[in-house]
Amino acid sequence: MRFLVKWTKEGNMKYISHLDIMRLFQRALKRTDIKLKYSEGYSPHPKMSIAQPLSLGYTSLGEYIELETKEDFSTDTIIERLNSAMPPGVLITRCTELKENRKVSALIVAASYTIGLGKTGVDGSDHAVSENALVSAVENFVKKKTIPVEKLQKKSGKVTEVDIRPMVRSLEYVSEEEDCFLLKTLVDTGSNSNINPELITSKLCEYMKVLRENLEAHTRREEMFAESADGTLIPLYLLK
Repeated sequence: MRFLVKWTKEGNMKYISHLDIMRLFQRALKRTDIKLKYSEGYSPHPKMSIAQPLSLGYTSLGEYIELETKEDFSTDTIIERLNSAMPPGVLITRCTELKENRKVSALIVAASYTIGLGKTGVDGSDHAVSENALVSAVENFVKKKTIPVEKLQKKSGKVTEVDIRPMVRSLEYVSEEEDCFLLKTLVDTGSNSNINPELITSKLCEYMKVLRENLEAHTRREEMFAESADGTLIPLYLLK
């Protein structure tokens, strides 16, 4: 059976790397007697994959892992067993059985994020960001047709200029909280087009004339989406 499991990554778990998260799930599955199928060939590996790795330091309410088990389980059993073996900060919230043969990671096209920008600097200085300046920066970002940024290519190690504006589907200022200002954004996420929200934060700092390294920022992934035939975005948990 193939399952798509949705889970959260909060608190100190945001500092745990992608590879360590994979090991965490492997241990949890072993402890709860959920046996995975293995690939064939000279180097068999368990049929388990995280849909889209999360940047280190980010929290999330919408992470997904795809599993293929040897035995039949109900979705409620998968949730109950995995939650019994997870540390604080990781909570299994949904599980659906998959009929689609394509890997979920190949279906992802977008993700939504909440970005919190601190009112004070990391050095304790007051008024690192003002509401008026942030609203103006967001409006400036949205109205631009092109936003070039320098981006380090992981494979080549070269720095290239990339236009991130087409990758940002929406960006809006939401509200003022006690210690921060909240933004919502929907961005391209997947194998064809992908942007790290940190590039948005850095560009907004540039517009506000604020040093990025002096600004406290918290980013949380809310949900990931596939795309229907008519172009409508579908939350991954609705995939079958």
